[in-house]
Amino acid sequence: MTEPFFMTMQCAGGPEVGSAIAPPVNPAGGWQAGGVLAIDKPEGPTSFAVVNRIKKRLCLKKAGHCGTLDPFATGLLLVCINQATRISDQLLDQDKVYRFGIRLGQETETLDKTGRITRTYDGLPPSERQLNAVLESFRGVCLQKVPRYAAVRVEGRRLYELSRKGVEVDRPERQVCIRRLELLSYRWPDATLETWCSKGTYVRQLASDIGHLLGCGAFVSELRRLASGPFRIEQAVSFSEVESESEMNRWEQRLIPMNDALAHLPAVLVEDGTVLKRMQDGQISREWEAAHRERFSGYGKPVRLLDKDDRLVALWWPFPETPSQRRMRVF
Repeated sequence: MTEPFFMTMQCAGGPEVGSAIAPPVNPAGGWQAGGVLAIDKPEGPTSFAVVNRIKKRLCLKKAGHCGTLDPFATGLLLVCINQATRISDQLLDQDKVYRFGIRLGQETETLDKTGRITRTYDGLPPSERQLNAVLESFRGVCLQKVPRYAAVRVEGRRLYELSRKGVEVDRPERQVCIRRLELLSYRWPDATLETWCSKGTYVRQLASDIGHLLGCGAFVSELRRLASGPFRIEQAVSFSEVESESEMNRWEQRLIPMNDALAHLPAVLVEDGTVLKRMQDGQISREWEAAHRERFSGYGKPVRLLDKDDRLVALWWPFPETPSQRRMRVF
């Protein structure tokens, strides 16, 4: 659920003559601002289709989403625009919050409402107490199998491609962390839950595993992402606004600047003009690094380098994982 997707496109020019809605373009033929758009994805389109629509509307050169939502899922989809596509890796590695419905008593081949029903339970409904006891067993760190219909590659092929062809393979397991898993409502056969979980957690598999422990089976009947790291659904632009002519000239106001989007990373203000100029040219002073590296001892993530106007100049890795890893990413 968390694979990044990037798309590049060279704008062929301004809007079509006589078109009802004209995307804002600059004289060079494209929308040049860079940043992150929080989109409230509706049910139906793929994450790819949402990005494609935004890209066409704004005549963007580059756009990509951070963390796929299945077509039937709704909620927060982060779309990185232009230069911001280069910080997507720093936005993927964050916890997510989901609200989801599960239908107990049935199982489907895809573990959600889009799949064919493969089993129906005819026993007594589990009690709310039993359901809460099962939920307790999933809280904390656990191993989760990747669902059969997932985009993870196994033996060089997408797992969902192998599953559609009836090829059985050993599904990989991942360590995930369920920080919170709460029951919001329950009336057989439907329950509504909310979870705060680590990246890479498959809610579909979580629902299936809950049903398995209850003995009655379950699948996801609805799924909505409420948060990704510090980003919240309340910040999101609805897809109807994407289609609205009246909103077109407000897009830049809705962009989250790259520096703000990376606020979870520590920052260093680069005040020396000579050092800053070298950084902007892709070079970093060994003396400057030595003077600042000690502050981040034991820290394995990048650090934001800012100019005096709090603009993001570069990301700097004080302690690269390998000798060949680049120590700086310039914007």
